[in-house]
Amino acid sequence: MAIEISNISYIIFDLGGVIIDLDVDASYRAFAEISSKPFEQVKAMAAEAEFFQKYERGEIDDPTFRAHLREELEYTGAEELLDEAWNAMLGPIAQERFEKLDQLAKDYDLFIMSNTNEIHTKRFLNIARYTSPDKGFHDYFKEVYLSQEVGARKPEPQAWQVILNDHQLEASKGLFIDDNASNIEAAEKLGLKVYHNQSVNDWMKLF
Repeated sequence: MAIEISNISYIIFDLGGVIIDLDVDASYRAFAEISSKPFEQVKAMAAEAEFFQKYERGEIDDPTFRAHLREELEYTGAEELLDEAWNAMLGPIAQERFEKLDQLAKDYDLFIMSNTNEIHTKRFLNIARYTSPDKGFHDYFKEVYLSQEVGARKPEPQAWQVILNDHQLEASKGLFIDDNASNIEAAEKLGLKVYHNQSVNDWMKLF
């Protein structure tokens, strides 16, 4: 996907599938294993159940989210196994991505806009510390925006608008990188330049 980046001044990154390896099906497989429900049933539940989106907007807390999962999965086991299954989708962050972010920060303001939640946030910050023990995850960016903190999730326009408003940014001067086609389409409608990341390291070839 060829894009013109000569006049951009900032970049908004998605997190999963862009900065951190992501395998959403791994969580569905883990849920299926601990609940003895078929994988496809678990996956359909995740697509249809509204509480996942509410959790990402910060509208429900961790215990409420776990309670919904227990009910849907008919799971009565340990809380730790439930969290581990939910976090199974989160993979490593390659060192080369942090190195590229350091390079880009010399020329652009860098932001994160991620649809995520409290349980995942704790895990990915630990993953980041493993790869980058001497520099905190937030220090690679001008600001990190997480859906559960701003009360909006992509592809809802407010997920990007809060960044534009907070930093008085022109949409036309920004590049948004995401692995989700719906998010790319929504960001483009706001006037952002966009790059649809097909494989986790593809975005690094742009610069």
